[in-house]
Amino acid sequence: MRVRTGRPQLEELRRQIQAIETSASLPAPADRDALALGSGLHEICPASYLDTPAALAFQIGMLGGGLSAQDRGRPVIWVRSEGQRAHDFGRPYPLALARWGLEPERVLLVEARDAGDVLWAMEEGLNAGALVIGEIGASARYDLTASRRLHRAAQARSAQVLVLRGHHDIQPSAALTRWRLSALPSPDRPWRGATGLPGLGAPRFRAVLERVRGGPPKSFEIEWKNAAFHVLEPAEMARRTAQPAPRLRAG
Repeated sequence: MRVRTGRPQLEELRRQIQAIETSASLPAPADRDALALGSGLHEICPASYLDTPAALAFQIGMLGGGLSAQDRGRPVIWVRSEGQRAHDFGRPYPLALARWGLEPERVLLVEARDAGDVLWAMEEGLNAGALVIGEIGASARYDLTASRRLHRAAQARSAQVLVLRGHHDIQPSAALTRWRLSALPSPDRPWRGATGLPGLGAPRFRAVLERVRGGPPKSFEIEWKNAAFHVLEPAEMARRTAQPAPRLRAG
């Protein structure tokens, strides 16, 4: 076996390093097996109260960006109660819905009196053949029995129901998946404005798949770009600094 030495070997190493750095700096298309949501019940939880907008954006993006051609004709029912703390961040905004891949003309907003009415409206929407986004928060009414009813109703209609839960005190449920969302700093845009400051880049999130039937928990850094979520390289691989070579002690 002949081992290359000298400059050709150095150039080959440089080429390999450049290829690694280039692939690590660009978002890769989302793995459909990793981020695709099947028919049934899925839960999204903010990592903290201030991460609620990130969790709501994830709900909309996952529902709007992952629909099949036949599902794009279905109406979407968004159900929330009048007293939910998510209201601190305002109502769904039509232009923002379109920005996250969900046509606002398909969305019917339902504001119920309490958590019991929210559960009833979500189940009735599924029975009518709609896709459903629900805000249930930390209500005790959303228990194993209620979540099982939602899951069965969604599967019977080959639909998806995405439920926003609270950021703490998560009780067991019948959901297929449970995601924990937190916001990450957006990357700088390559151009700078008149003041020399960079523009805002694409929204980024940390999405932790805490629970999934038939699989282990996973963690993703994702970016919303070109009307779809993209999975980024793990931070420990793409951003780590070079480690010094260990020193050998003389024996």
